[in-house]
Amino acid sequence: MLKTFIAKFKKATAEDLYKISLRSSTAKSGEVYIFEKGKMSDLFGKIKAEKIRKSFLKNNTKVKQITNIPTLPKFTDNNEFVNTVMTFRYVPKNIFSIKKEVLIFDGMVAIYDKKQLLVIEDAQFADSQKQLFMSIWEQGQSPVLAFMYKPNHSYYNNLNYYIDDLQIIVWPDADAKIAYKGLSEKTLGTYIKNIIRSDKDYLKASYYIVFIWSFEGDKGIDVWKHHNNFIDDRSGPLTDVKVYREGKLCTDLSVASGNSFLVLGYEEKLRRQSKDLKSYLEGPVPKLPLEIMNGKNFFDE
Repeated sequence: MLKTFIAKFKKATAEDLYKISLRSSTAKSGEVYIFEKGKMSDLFGKIKAEKIRKSFLKNNTKVKQITNIPTLPKFTDNNEFVNTVMTFRYVPKNIFSIKKEVLIFDGMVAIYDKKQLLVIEDAQFADSQKQLFMSIWEQGQSPVLAFMYKPNHSYYNNLNYYIDDLQIIVWPDADAKIAYKGLSEKTLGTYIKNIIRSDKDYLKASYYIVFIWSFEGDKGIDVWKHHNNFIDDRSGPLTDVKVYREGKLCTDLSVASGNSFLVLGYEEKLRRQSKDLKSYLEGPVPKLPLEIMNGKNFFDE
C-alpha cells in the first residue's frame, strides 16, 4: 500500500525566513531562482536583508528574479550586488501569477510569506521547478527599474548604416560612450563606413555586424564581415572579423567578449528563421537576453 505524503505550511518566524534566505546565498550551484512577491526587508528587516546581499556578492551567487511588478522600486543601497549578481524579468499575472514567494536553489524549494514557510528538499522536484521557472523567464520582459542598473558590458539598442546596399548592423557596448563621446549618429556612421571602405577586399560581403567599444579611452571596433556561403549554405554565412583601434587595424588585441558571440548567435538564429537575407535584414531585431541589454538608444543621453 502506498503511503501518502502531505506537505504543509508551518508557522514561520522572521528568523526562519532569514536563515533559509541566507542559506540560498551560499548555493553550491552558484545559482538561485526567485519568484518575487515583495521586498526581502519586509520579511526580516533591512539590516539582515543587506547582510544576505553581501553574502551573495561574497559567494558570487547569481540571482534570477521574476516579478509581477512592472516597475521595480529601489530596494537596496548595495549597487554592486544589483549590478554584479542580479537579473530581472517582469511577467504579467495573466501569464503567471505569483501568490507566494518561491526560492529555488540546489535541491531545495522554499515557498513562503511573512507568516508561513514550506521547505521541500527533493532534487527532482527542485529540478522541475527550475524548468518551470526558466520557461516563464523566457516569456518575461525587462521591468522598469526605479534605480540605476549597469550590468557588465550591456549593449545599447542597435544602429543601422549602409554602404550603398550593404547593411551594417552596429551594436554599441555601454563602454563605447566613453570613447565615442561627441560623435553624432551621422559622424559615427561615417567613421564606421570609412574603416570598412579602407579594405577593398572587406567590401566583398553580404552584410556586416559591428561592435563598438572603448579600450583605455580609445575607439575600439570589431567588424564582422558576413558573406553568402555558396558551398554549404546549411552551415551559415562565411565570416571574418577584424579589430580596429582608433581607426587603424589592430594586431595586439583580439576579440574577447563572450557577449559579442552571444549577440552573433542570436543574429544568426534570426537569419535562419527568415525567408531570405532581405527579410532578415529588414525584419525585427533579435530578442537578446535582457541581462546584456540596457534598453536605451545610444544617442539619447
